[in-house]
Amino acid sequence: MDVYNTEEEQVQAIKQWWKDNATSLIAGIVIGVLVLGGYKYWTESKQNQAQQASVLYSDVLSSNKDKVKITETLKADYSSTPYAALAALLIAKDNVIANDVDNAVSQLKWVVDNSNDSGIQHIAQLRLARLYLSQNNIEAADTLIKGVKAEGFSATYNELRGDVNLAKKLPVQAKENYRLALATLTQGDQRYEIIKMKLDDLMQVKFNVKPTEAKEK
Repeated sequence: MDVYNTEEEQVQAIKQWWKDNATSLIAGIVIGVLVLGGYKYWTESKQNQAQQASVLYSDVLSSNKDKVKITETLKADYSSTPYAALAALLIAKDNVIANDVDNAVSQLKWVVDNSNDSGIQHIAQLRLARLYLSQNNIEAADTLIKGVKAEGFSATYNELRGDVNLAKKLPVQAKENYRLALATLTQGDQRYEIIKMKLDDLMQVKFNVKPTEAKEK
């Protein structure tokens, strides 16, 4: 049995459906168009922003005398792009070479706090911890890397934990850190050889250790 008996009834039903639903249908279409338009605008805006940041970053790489100023512009206006963090890493490196550790620390802190790229963030965090260690700020270095787990950076973090524990005169823990670092590297790798040398040197050194450490050996 047909739902509608005649063509006229079908036409009337369609008219009634349109009358009942036209407003919501049109509103849905308008919202859909606006959403698509907004997404397109957002995408194009992000692309343009990345392109502009890329140009500025190229100026930083070209050893421009204003590269510190350009880096600050990147940090202020293009912080969501990786170029701001990369520029800050370069400035921090220049600061270290110039023995301007305080400014290097400031740049690296900014990257740790603001970078959206986890890889860049880990690089900055490791470099910052090493700077703290070079300043004999052992606790700051220890706090910065404590409990951090990062695939692809585990060997570097464990090596640095070994360096921190060695500075804290905790050779047992340092040995374990170095062993953990070596376990994730391939023998013959340059990083492997350096860490192995640290471990070998540590094995030959006599330390006055705490009783609790002596039991762990």
